[in-house]
Amino acid sequence: MEDLSQDLLTTLEITPSVTLIDLVIALVTSAVLNFVLAWLYIRTHGGYSYSKSYVQSIVLVGLIVSLIMIVIGSEIARAFALVGAMSIVRFRTPVKDSRDLIFIFAAIAVGMAAGTGFHLYAAVFTGFLGALLLAFHMFKFGDLDHRSYVLKLRLSPGDKDTVAKLCREHCRHFAVVSITRTNEDAAVEDVVYEVDLKPRVSYGEFVEKLREKANPQSINLLVGEGSVNV
Repeated sequence: MEDLSQDLLTTLEITPSVTLIDLVIALVTSAVLNFVLAWLYIRTHGGYSYSKSYVQSIVLVGLIVSLIMIVIGSEIARAFALVGAMSIVRFRTPVKDSRDLIFIFAAIAVGMAAGTGFHLYAAVFTGFLGALLLAFHMFKFGDLDHRSYVLKLRLSPGDKDTVAKLCREHCRHFAVVSITRTNEDAAVEDVVYEVDLKPRVSYGEFVEKLREKANPQSINLLVGEGSVNV
């Protein structure tokens, strides 16, 4: 029984399997490559949901994963101990964009590669991923060629024909989504349109035409979901 206990304690004993130089090289490699990932995120980011803390987290996650991989090494006992320790931590930060999640996974992958000594693999992966992201950004891969908007107007029922005529002139296609008429004022309607502007028509020009000829009480133009990230 004493021999079994001694063997178990020997197995669980945490002894460094890498030198301090290896640790420094792994951390520096992970930091540099994850800085590249963070720069790529900044360079190719689109929309309004930019977060400075998220960009910093990309770098820090890679560093943390590198150290974790170094500490674990090839010890199964340490891996199980880490799983038990991490199971009590709950991460409740929501990720709004699936693209942000990809960068976190990339930072983890780079950190794992740097922590296990595969520095060249980590560098090749970062370079290949960076080239792919820049190509997506430059060639606007995945962007739709149409510009869809949601138009909400408050106007009199007699002006709907004028709005329809303007939509036919400035839009590739349009559709009425809803019409709301309040009991207090039957002479005013809230009409919601879905419009797809023609390539050479700006939304400012379209709104100005509506204001001049349809004379609505209010105009709300909302950007379509595929045009912006929030």
